[in-house]
Amino acid sequence: MNQAALIQLGASLVAVIFVAWLVKRMGLGADPRIADADHAIRLAEEAEAGFHGVEVARDRAGFAAIVRNAEGRMMLVRAHGNFFAARPVDASVVGRLDKDFLTLTMPEKTFGAVTLQLGKEAGMWASRMREIVRA
Repeated sequence: MNQAALIQLGASLVAVIFVAWLVKRMGLGADPRIADADHAIRLAEEAEAGFHGVEVARDRAGFAAIVRNAEGRMMLVRAHGNFFAARPVDASVVGRLDKDFLTLTMPEKTFGAVTLQLGKEAGMWASRMREIVRA
């Protein structure tokens, strides 16, 4: 290998290492999860000023959570790329209960449907959604 090829190889290696460092520094490729109830409440409160969460149903995998405030209003928080997105749960949201799973389909098609594995709590949260529809 001649000297020019070695220089080119070294420069390419430095560039690849720099790009890998930059991707890690920017948080790209991360796997965001909702760590616990406090984290879910904080995300809901950041999404809507004045929303003060008091109860949380977090998906077993941590990809989504439903946060309820003292007035009974609910907010769905979910992983969206490397960040989180939140939407209010109201009468326009379609909920479907399937054993330990609750699937919420938002009217906003770009938000998509979210399936939460809530275990035994799934039925209770589905019931709360029915109460929203009646209100």
